[in-house]
Amino acid sequence: MAIELTDKVCLVTGADEGIGRGLVLGFARRGARAVAGLLQLEKSRAAVAPALAVQMDVTKPDQVQRAVDEVIARYGRLDVLINNAGIYPRKPADEITLADWRQTLDVNLDGTWHCCEAVIPQMKRQGSGVIINVGSITLRLGKAHLAHYLASKGGVLGLTRGLARDLGAFGIRANCVHLGAVLTEGELRLFPNQAEVRKDVDKVQALPGRLTPESVEPVFAFLASDDSRDVTGQSLTVDRGLVHD
Repeated sequence: MAIELTDKVCLVTGADEGIGRGLVLGFARRGARAVAGLLQLEKSRAAVAPALAVQMDVTKPDQVQRAVDEVIARYGRLDVLINNAGIYPRKPADEITLADWRQTLDVNLDGTWHCCEAVIPQMKRQGSGVIINVGSITLRLGKAHLAHYLASKGGVLGLTRGLARDLGAFGIRANCVHLGAVLTEGELRLFPNQAEVRKDVDKVQALPGRLTPESVEPVFAFLASDDSRDVTGQSLTVDRGLVHD
């Protein structure tokens, strides 16, 4: 049976492109009232139609709250939050400045918390809700030049587990999805030689081929749906078998 999201109000952050946009469009096709949290509202609005688009810089708590309030005013509820907004800077650990560190934590960890903080009161009033945080397999691999990024995603994982424990009594679930190498516009800008990228990826994955926003969307849809009603506080890795532990 197809995963059912009919009439669920689902807010996805970082939906200007890539994974976030793929989730918004996929959820809309499943019947959800999909909402795209956009950093560049006017530039990206058309790409997420027919979803509702809201201005949402996750580093700005007031803006996050206004966006959440707009969603609730329009639909009367908020069923699913997907914390997808994030940055992926690369720099050797001994060259990371305080500004580098703070920017990464501001977006990836503090931004995730700002969004959770904004939606939790409404979810408690409803007696239901789903929070899905986006982690990364690099947290498990410990890759070079990503100390600040890894620290931020480690915090996201800990936050997920804490939310699950604290909010379960209110019918709110929280889970984390660790994604592998997803082919996105951002990757194409960083690594235009995709033939080499595909070769490198195939060497380390159990299943050859690329993850795409469309191929990972069903995993998020499952966790957002009532079919996963018994799943909370968990980490799910989606990486075509890149890591096994």
